[in-house]
Amino acid sequence: MDIPYTVTARKDTGLYNAKVGIWLFLASEVMLFGGLFSGYVFLRVYADFPWPERALPVVPGLINTFILIASSVTVVFAWAALKMRKWRQFQVYMVITLICAALFMVLKAVEYNAKWTHQAVRMNDFTVLEGHAHKFTIDDSGKIKHYHPGGHDDGHASNQFEENGMFLVADKEDDHGKSSGGGSKTEHYFNQVVFEADKITVDLERFYAPIISDLMEQAQKQGREIRLSKSVAGRPDAQVAETILAEEGDLLSLGLLKKLQGIHLDAKANNASVRTKQNREAWAKLRGGLSRKERNEPSYKIKDRLELDPKFDEFLVETSSSVTFTIEPKVTFVLKPQKVKEGPTSASFKDGTLLGGKLDEKHSQIEMAADAIDFRFVAQRAEEKGIDPELAIQNTWLMKNNETVRELWEVHNKHIAELEEKLAKKGKEPTDTERYRMGWQELVNIGEGKEVMDAFSGFAGPVHAIGEAKKSHYSRHFPEVVVPREEVNLESKFTPRWNNYYAIYFLITALHGLHVIGGIIVLGYFLFFGKKMYLNNPERLANRVEVCGLFWHFVDLVWIFLFPILYLM
Repeated sequence: MDIPYTVTARKDTGLYNAKVGIWLFLASEVMLFGGLFSGYVFLRVYADFPWPERALPVVPGLINTFILIASSVTVVFAWAALKMRKWRQFQVYMVITLICAALFMVLKAVEYNAKWTHQAVRMNDFTVLEGHAHKFTIDDSGKIKHYHPGGHDDGHASNQFEENGMFLVADKEDDHGKSSGGGSKTEHYFNQVVFEADKITVDLERFYAPIISDLMEQAQKQGREIRLSKSVAGRPDAQVAETILAEEGDLLSLGLLKKLQGIHLDAKANNASVRTKQNREAWAKLRGGLSRKERNEPSYKIKDRLELDPKFDEFLVETSSSVTFTIEPKVTFVLKPQKVKEGPTSASFKDGTLLGGKLDEKHSQIEMAADAIDFRFVAQRAEEKGIDPELAIQNTWLMKNNETVRELWEVHNKHIAELEEKLAKKGKEPTDTERYRMGWQELVNIGEGKEVMDAFSGFAGPVHAIGEAKKSHYSRHFPEVVVPREEVNLESKFTPRWNNYYAIYFLITALHGLHVIGGIIVLGYFLFFGKKMYLNNPERLANRVEVCGLFWHFVDLVWIFLFPILYLM
């Protein structure tokens, strides 16, 4: 039989089944996003670090707001067209709705890409730098060439690479990490650990295949071979004669490691079994000769009287938990800092893999064009300790080691003094963000000597090159900063790893984006496959579009909440 009220509404409520279902679904969605918004509020109110303010580009968010509002209007028009039995109008309005949804996702992708390529560094003294890390390349011979921001008489940045102490003109624009020449060369950013290794020691019990594969791949690209330093012999138990498991000079491979791992674990299990039997026999013998009182004593008090029978030792087999490989000549490895702990002569991974050689301190530094310099964290910590924030800022590593930053800070302080004077007349004072942070627009204005940046400059973030890339380098006003690895407390792109703000930003906006994609799929289905339903029962299709429209209005409403709290506050 037919289910009632799938098309026609109940007379007492005026609702049909699908509308009741969508309202129940939206009620659960309200609880979901309500919890996320509440979490954001609590994270912001109780944050123990300066919360990012107006950290997102307003223009894409503003455009997306109007796009979603427009799409909400057109989806209503599409529903009204169905009610009036105008299929062609329905198609037009639905196409406009889908185009708006696609534009929304494109702008969101542009915004995400800007975050994933933007570098942030928090130093040990809590100074925060933002900008674009420069690139370097490693050719097939392992030589390193890196971008060097020189300068011409006209003040524009030059594109040069340094190789063996000589500066060469780059093949293409580098533009502070955006792109660079390199051909078949492997490109890396100056935010990673560079280590010249001649030896690799692998922990057979814990090695992680992706780490080993990455090391093998980097060595292969440089034409190097990773070979076993000495032959490895072994056996799983004493019943088997010892054999050569791997010959000196064998190439490193996952198959070889898994083979050695299997024999090692078998031998380790055999030794554990032998030791267990040996201890059991020794304890049984010891307890057999004890008085009743001594038997009630704790084991640790009588363990010194335990005599292990040496006859069991002949069943033990020798095994090593690690194996060493050599590399000749050395390989220049580029490693992610969050996955490796580096030292002057070694670098260790979380799985126990150990590299021996020498840390390339020069190329392990973070070299970047800073488009924002933030001393708010420094000031906050200074105030907590009762120290003058300005004195604490002057004592930071960056201020002591970068003359350009010192000059910019002096100009910034003059602007703040002028701002204080203006605000004092209104009974106000500059915020901590205005007082202790230099953003990219301020840096450009300082460099140009006039106000050339406004709220609409920089569509998706800081402008490192606008207009004709070769003629209009605003990036020349961004100070070049080289931060030694030992001065870095945390480095990251603008991802959830950076701070709580970006963690919840990506969580909520990604979840909202999934809702947009879901709406696109359903609305697209009605547009491309709804003609048959329209011909058979146009009212049923109108009801389906109405229900999906309610969902689409909710998606729009969520964004209207998101835009001010994430983009404007």
